[in-house]
Amino acid sequence: MRDNIEPDDVRLVGGGSRCAGGVERYDQGEWRTVGAGDEDQEDVAAVVCRQLGCGSTVSVTPGYTTRGFGVICYGSESVLKECGRLDYLLPGLTVICSDLLVQPDISLTDSMGGVSRGHQGPEMFRGYSFTITCSTQPQYPGGSFLLTFTGSNRTQTQPAVNHSAAFLFPAADDSHQGTYSCVYDNYVFSHNFSSESELLSLTITGN
Repeated sequence: MRDNIEPDDVRLVGGGSRCAGGVERYDQGEWRTVGAGDEDQEDVAAVVCRQLGCGSTVSVTPGYTTRGFGVICYGSESVLKECGRLDYLLPGLTVICSDLLVQPDISLTDSMGGVSRGHQGPEMFRGYSFTITCSTQPQYPGGSFLLTFTGSNRTQTQPAVNHSAAFLFPAADDSHQGTYSCVYDNYVFSHNFSSESELLSLTITGN
């Protein structure tokens, strides 16, 4: 009899992100720890990261607190319930996936009323000051924001303070026209992770 379970019958717990932590699967009415033998850990982790939409496996380690029911995967399955099930307990797994960080936000503000909304995005009057703010949800402390700009391949970096960073531009001119994005970088679980915001297109117009 097949369980009637939604695709999100798998979760990672205790890692501060939906893409990191101990593997659990909703099974027979409760969340239960998933375990795997040494030779199956990488394959199981690959399936879990894929099912959660969390990218690829960065690391997998045994010993997530309790022993769980064992699974055996080939690594090509799209969801964990396609893997074989073992009828004995194995040490639980802790999995860290590449898409650990949530997508940061990018926004544009100005204190002088120089910005207006155009069809392609914000438009800024020449000579006015503006600020581009990068922010992210409070997931992990620290990290930094890299503001990238396609117009001249300029980049600026600031540490994340209270999960955000503000980049001030004192006077808008034509060189500021282009596309901006925020890249949030953080060193977590002994690995470097990054996540990029959506793009912000800025047009500079006459006064």
